[in-house]
Amino acid sequence: MTEAEFRGELKCLHGGYLFYGGEDYLKYTYSGEVKKNVLDGAFDDFNHIVIYAEEYSPEALSNAIFTLPMMAERKLVELRGVDFNAMKKDDISALEDVLSTLKENSHTVLLIRADNEYFNSGSPKRPSEILKTLSKYLTPVSFDFPSTAKLNNWILRHFTKGKIEFDPSLCDFLVTMCGHDMWTLSKEIDKLCAYAQQNGIKKIESGHIDAVCCKTIEFDDFQLTNALLERNKDLIFETLRRQRAAHEPAQTVLASIVRLYTDMLIIQRLHASGMGKSQIASAINMHEFRVGKYLSSISGVSEKKLMRAVELCAEADVKSKSSSNVTAYIAVERLVSALCALLCR
Repeated sequence: MTEAEFRGELKCLHGGYLFYGGEDYLKYTYSGEVKKNVLDGAFDDFNHIVIYAEEYSPEALSNAIFTLPMMAERKLVELRGVDFNAMKKDDISALEDVLSTLKENSHTVLLIRADNEYFNSGSPKRPSEILKTLSKYLTPVSFDFPSTAKLNNWILRHFTKGKIEFDPSLCDFLVTMCGHDMWTLSKEIDKLCAYAQQNGIKKIESGHIDAVCCKTIEFDDFQLTNALLERNKDLIFETLRRQRAAHEPAQTVLASIVRLYTDMLIIQRLHASGMGKSQIASAINMHEFRVGKYLSSISGVSEKKLMRAVELCAEADVKSKSSSNVTAYIAVERLVSALCALLCR
C-alpha cells in the first residue's frame, strides 16, 4: 500500500499496519494521524501503548494487544525501533505467533514502525523474507522518498501553514541548499518562517534562504562507487561516513560495492579478450562513458588483484548476512579498508 492509498484508509483503521520505507519523516507524521483517528481523546494515556525496542518481547506485545481499552472502543499499540535485521528464525516465529492473534482482538489497532536502518524491505519486485512474513498479518505501507513534484508541493504547503509567501520557483533552490531529507527541510522551513515573522517579511526570497538555511552536502547513488573508481581514500571514507549517518542500509551500500568490483572484473576480462569500449558497453548493457571510467580505473591493475577484490566482497557479504545494520556496517568498513590497501595507489 502506498502513502496515498493509506491516507484514504485513515477513517477506517483496523487490524495491524507496518510502516516501512526510506522516508522516516512521513512514517512519523502518519503515526500521528493514526493516533488521531484511532483514539477518541478520552483516556488516551491508557489506550495508547508504545513498546520500544529495549522493552520489546513477544510476551510484552501480546499483553498489550490482549488488554482491553479503558472506557473506549479501541486502543492503539505501537512497536518502535526493533532491529528486524538482527532477528533469528525463532524470534520471527515468536513474533508471528503474537501477530496471528490480532484478528481475535478487534479492539486493538497495531502499528509497527520499522526504521529504515533496521529493516531490509528488499525491492518491489523481490521483497525481503521479513517483509513477506509480516505482510501475512499486517497491512504494509511503504513510505518512499517523494518525487520532485510531490516534494515541491509539500514545501509549498509547509510555507502556507506558516503563513509566509513562497515562490514555487524557489523550491529547487531550497532543496539544492538543504537537501531532500524531509526532516531537515521541515526544520529549515520553520526557521525561515520564524525569521520572516520576526523581521516583518511577507515573502521569502532566495537571499533569505542563503542567509538563514544551513547548507547540506548530499551524495548521489554513484558517489561511493566513483570514489572507489578514483581510488580516493579520503573521499571513500567520507562518503561511507555520510551514508551511515544518513541511515543508508549497510546491505545497499555493500551491494553497490560488490556490483562495482564484479563489473570491473568482467570488463577487464572482456577488454583482455580484445573487445573495445563500445563492444563491452553493448555486451553488458552499460553506458559507454561509464565503461570508459572502469577501464581507466583498472589500468595497471592485475586480474589477480581484481579477483581478490571480488573474493573480499563475497566474504563481507557472508559476514553481513543476518546481522544488524550496525554490525553489517563494520563488515562494510573492513571491506573498504581492505580494498583500499589492495588497490589504492
